[in-house]
Amino acid sequence: MTTRLDLPRLAAFTLLLAAAAACRSQEQKTVAETGAAARGADTSRGAMAGGMQAMHQDTLAAKVEAHLRRLDTTNPDSLRALVPVDREVVTTLIADCEQMMRAMKMEPPRKWRNAVQDLRQDLDRMASMSGAQLRTVMPEHRTRIEGMLAMRRDMMRM
Repeated sequence: MTTRLDLPRLAAFTLLLAAAAACRSQEQKTVAETGAAARGADTSRGAMAGGMQAMHQDTLAAKVEAHLRRLDTTNPDSLRALVPVDREVVTTLIADCEQMMRAMKMEPPRKWRNAVQDLRQDLDRMASMSGAQLRTVMPEHRTRIEGMLAMRRDMMRM
């Protein structure tokens, strides 16, 4: 093979290494903040099973899943305070997936673009909602986040 063919793979590998390192750092912060050390076992198991890609997947997935559990267990009055955190988690998930697609030179499918649009609309609407309103829209929003996470896992298998 010529080096020209190897450069895209090298660039993609470098991006994955950088993303994995960034996710590892974020995971340590998340585990320390939530006190949920048990999630670290899932990350270790994923790292052993699938190497660096699985570790990257499990790290962000664990953060998103922890956030979803927090949304489920927060009372409506306190839910309003979690809207900025939700925006951060969702935008991080979207950005990570978009970065993976660019690294793989993948054109985002229509399903992906629609899901991103729906999540961004959720985030915009939720910014002005009361806790009670948030509680009523949260199941659909949660389903959208879970769908995005499933699409991300599918990309990680590519």
